[in-house]
Parts: sequence; structure tokens; C-alpha cells
Amino acid sequence: MAGLSILIIDDHDLFRTGMDMILKQDERIETILEAGSVMDALKHNQSDIDLILLDIQMPGLDGLNGIKVLKENFAVPIIMLSDSNLTDDMCEALDSGAVGFLPKSSSAKMIIDAIMLVMDGTECFPKDKDLTKKKNDASEELTSRQLQVLSLLCEGKPNKTIARELDLSENTVRVHVSAILSILDVSSRSEAILIAQKRKLIRLS
Repeated sequence: MAGLSILIIDDHDLFRTGMDMILKQDERIETILEAGSVMDALKHNQSDIDLILLDIQMPGLDGLNGIKVLKENFAVPIIMLSDSNLTDDMCEALDSGAVGFLPKSSSAKMIIDAIMLVMDGTECFPKDKDLTKKKNDASEELTSRQLQVLSLLCEGKPNKTIARELDLSENTVRVHVSAILSILDVSSRSEAILIAQKRKLIRLS
């Protein structure tokens, strides 16, 4: 399995640098790409990527909610990375569409082995965990595009800027904002931001 291209999505430069060093040790991995957020990751071409390593907690769209956006833009397997080893996090990662889960404390060998296992078509979750819990929150109702709009709303960006960044018309953005307010059952953008934070749909740095 030669020439793999892997995208690391994590908001910490130091962690991405360390992961880059680990991945470069394996000759089967040819290219390593990086992004500091889910939104930044969308700037990469799908054809350039074979697998994504995604941090579970980041400002803006975190891994669990951002995975919906990623899966609509990248037809590649996604392995979730986490500082924790909580069963609930693993359940949500699995239910969100991840094919693997790795604690950030994993050894270099464990990381490489997990990547190769996933690339062979096998899920890679701890075998000693009961991963039957299903996720049930507003992120299941929001579309991929609405999550992107919500993320930019939480950054305080006006409709005009959101439209430019997502290559949409302002009217389309207004429609998405209206739908977001309806789904979250709020009447203003500021309320939507508060609910998004409370429900952990969006994280602020």
C-alpha cells in the first residue's frame, strides 16, 4: 500500500507537527496535508486525500459535528483523534461516521497500524468498549451546509462574508440562517450561537 496521502485536522500546530513526524516514518505514506479546522480542510482537493485524521475537539465545528461536513466533501475514511478514552466519545464518533478512534496518547506503532487497518477496509475501535449508544442532537437535523453557516455565524461573520467564503448568494445564506434559527428553536443569531455552544454543535476558541 504505497503512496498514501493523509490529511491531519487539528487546531494545535504542535500536535500536527508531531503527527507529521510519526507518519513520515512509514514509507507507505507519501503525502501529509494539514488543516487547523474543518472549514480549512475544505480547501483541499478530495482527489489529493486517502484518509483523514480528525481531532474530536476544535474551535468552530468540532470533530463530531464537522464529520458530517467532511463526509459530504471527502469520500475517504476518517479516524477520530481524542485526548480522552471515553466510551461516549467513541460511540458518538462511530455514530457520526468515523471508521476508527485513537487516543492522542497512542504510540507511533498504534497510529500506523490503525491507519493501515482502516485502509484495508476494517474499522478500528477498542474491542473492550460497548459502542451501542446512539447520538441524538440537533446536529442530526442540521445539514452539512447549515453547519458550515452556523460555524461562520459563531465567528461573528455577516451574511455577505459568509456568502463569499462559502461561494453562495446572500439570499441563500439568509435562507440557511432562517432554517438554522427554526431548527434550534430560537429567534436571533445571538441565541443560535448560545444554543450551538450549549449543545456543543460549535466550539469557540
